[in-house]
Amino acid sequence: MISSLRACWFAGAALILAATVVACDGVGSGAAPTRISISYGDSKQEYQTFECAAFALAANAHFSGSAADSEDSDISSRARWRSSNPGVIDVSNGDIEAEPGSGTVFPAGTVIVRGPGSAVIRADYIGLSASFSVSARPISGLRMTPELTRMAPSSSVTFALYVTFAEGDEEYDLTSSAIWSLATIGAPADLSGSMVKAVSDPLDQPFVLEARLFTCERSVSRTLQLGAVRELQISYEQSKDLALPLAITDEVRVAAVFDDTSAPNQDLSAQLEIEQVVGAEDDAAIGVGQYLTVNGYKEGMPSQFRLRYEPLNLSVLTRVYSFADLKLRSLRVSPSTALLSYPDTLQLQAYGMFDDGYERPVRRSVSWSSLDSELASVTTGTTDAGLVTPAELLGGNVSIRAYTANSEGSLTSDAEIGINMDN
Repeated sequence: MISSLRACWFAGAALILAATVVACDGVGSGAAPTRISISYGDSKQEYQTFECAAFALAANAHFSGSAADSEDSDISSRARWRSSNPGVIDVSNGDIEAEPGSGTVFPAGTVIVRGPGSAVIRADYIGLSASFSVSARPISGLRMTPELTRMAPSSSVTFALYVTFAEGDEEYDLTSSAIWSLATIGAPADLSGSMVKAVSDPLDQPFVLEARLFTCERSVSRTLQLGAVRELQISYEQSKDLALPLAITDEVRVAAVFDDTSAPNQDLSAQLEIEQVVGAEDDAAIGVGQYLTVNGYKEGMPSQFRLRYEPLNLSVLTRVYSFADLKLRSLRVSPSTALLSYPDTLQLQAYGMFDDGYERPVRRSVSWSSLDSELASVTTGTTDAGLVTPAELLGGNVSIRAYTANSEGSLTSDAEIGINMDN
């Protein structure tokens, strides 16, 4: 039961509010229903969830005919819903505000979990009734990322809110389900969703960012301040001592290092101006995104880039890249074997052995596939390339394959993943 919630539990308010309840005129073609029932997905009598969840129950009217109970109709929007414990687990009749001050409401039949505990949800319709038991476990913890205490002047940071339901369990992203606010009057920053946009000054003035789950009044906050930046720090995925093969990319990150040495560095990769200082524009390219990616177009043509953070007139030079037309000879996936339980995920890395005898990370430059997509899926072609996600309520063994091709044919490497069933 718990695992079903993890699959869709807090798409919650957003998905529920987007759903359309279809009215069924002429219920039962004029016949009176013989009974009604309540369900949530495959759950027919009870469901275990967690505090702060919001999900929609379905009420159906059933009619007897030539095939008993063969005809039914959705009556969720017309039933009268009640909870035996509304202070802990409430249910909407289209009268509970979905977000304070939003003017929108949760549709009828939506369960709103205010805290840990249990309740019996009842639906009444033209003299018939049905019950459904809901129990809720407490949230183990909330965490806001990134773990910053200072921000570079005129920079922006998109924060995220993660929740864990039990100690050691996977974290879930609830960023879009939270209400974000700057709790300090006159904060030297603006807020757009969960993105904090810092102004240029003053430095060292603390302000508080808060993320609140309105369904249960759970919240987490972070004290921030603008800080003096000492320098920009650059890091690479690929070895600085090796040429970069034309077929792959290097992941480059640039961070602000603060005068306050206790403050974590701030990633500024997506906020930089780029100037090529060595080489021609058609020799190499550097792309801006969540991180910077460098790739070359011509063998033997060195390239170097200056990365500048304009608001502070700070810059850093990349290494001088040399590029080589190296053939990929073999692939290796790490780890080659693993045991995975839903809802945990696993990040695989792919390494390629090249003509020069050196192995390099090539996770984003190869394709990935699951040889049994019913058991697990794998991400390909993105930042999360090689990320394995097991299916819910299924167990077994699955091969995850990294593959590409050279002039002599295809290259593959498999990771054997054992999937535990979620209990």
